[in-house]
Amino acid sequence: MADRDFDLVMFGATGFTGRLVAEHLAAQLAARSGPPRHWAVAGRNRDKLAALAIVDAGGAAVPILECDALDPDACAAIARRARVVCTTVGPYAKYGVALAAACAQAGTHYCDLTGEVTFMRASIDANHAIAQRTGARIVHACGFDSIPSDLGTWATQQAFVARYGHPAAIVTALFGETSGGMSGGTAASAFELAEAMREPAVRKLLRDPYALIPEPDAPRPPIDQPVLGWNRAVGMFTAPFFMAGTNAPVVRRGHALAGYPWGRDFVYRELMSTPGNARGALMAVGVTAALGGLAAAMKRPKLRAWLRTKAPQPGEGPSAAKRAAGYWRVRFVAEAHTDARDDAERLIYKIGDPAGDPGYASTAKMLGQSALCLAFDALTTAPGVTTPSAAMGGALLARLRAVGLEFGEA
Repeated sequence: MADRDFDLVMFGATGFTGRLVAEHLAAQLAARSGPPRHWAVAGRNRDKLAALAIVDAGGAAVPILECDALDPDACAAIARRARVVCTTVGPYAKYGVALAAACAQAGTHYCDLTGEVTFMRASIDANHAIAQRTGARIVHACGFDSIPSDLGTWATQQAFVARYGHPAAIVTALFGETSGGMSGGTAASAFELAEAMREPAVRKLLRDPYALIPEPDAPRPPIDQPVLGWNRAVGMFTAPFFMAGTNAPVVRRGHALAGYPWGRDFVYRELMSTPGNARGALMAVGVTAALGGLAAAMKRPKLRAWLRTKAPQPGEGPSAAKRAAGYWRVRFVAEAHTDARDDAERLIYKIGDPAGDPGYASTAKMLGQSALCLAFDALTTAPGVTTPSAAMGGALLARLRAVGLEFGEA
């Protein structure tokens, strides 16, 4: 791809999250030494893009490329000019199909923020074989959905192998300590998905914890997801985590694409954690009840329409001060046995961002660094429709550490 006009094209920079990603990219590329890097912003409204006043390392305005995400020809023209396309334009089932397909066809690396399992499955079916042939890495879920889960599990297993000489049989991710709201884009995707779930095929796909693996009919271990529980390794109560249905299939696909290095019987679970006291017990019960009520409400068109008016809207978001004051942390409990009775081989790994809310500030770092990693790092991983860990692994982990995210044993 040495003959491409741009190392990187940022698509959707006029959206709230897209602007944050574009600003992160601009700052990172301005601080980078070495030869100049050529990048551009893209979207359907040139005037709005120009108003962002994003400049390159030399202080000149970055080029603007006009493109409607629903226009396959325009998307193809963008893909042919870029080494990497990074997009925040969702819901991706509506606005991501043409761009992902164009990048796969052109041999252009691609990354996005989707949390839509249905879109990812459709992209795998449509683009994986093509991207393998052209050399493109099509990397979905490069934000809070699902880098903490996918790359966090990968990093946890590296640490477990380094300590014990073999991988863990089970990893349980515990999401709990966080400050920050849901993004408008994530909310929009959730409502689009609720609409799609009227179709039996969609409901069947979303109920399958292995929905994204390359061999959907292959034997696989059952997943035990307790509704309420207690994790004695960390002394905390557990409850269902509302994003597990997105994140866990991504983790399992990454493991499968890597050739099952942790064994075909490896089990990954994802839960929400609450403090190990009376207040935490009540919180766990409350979270479980609230999720059940929300799921019931989302099935009813009138209630769903009302909830949509109360949710964050695309283009909206918290102030810079609130984004900087946010944080998140995920604990990974890795154990040698799936019955978790042997305490001799257990490791607790933590990842997080102490200075960035998950839905905006931290997500901008994660997607921005994914784009830079695909554009400039010497990756040797296989092309195709892949995951953050399978595509970028240690290179992305190093980049995220450099911008303030924390990875390490507890």
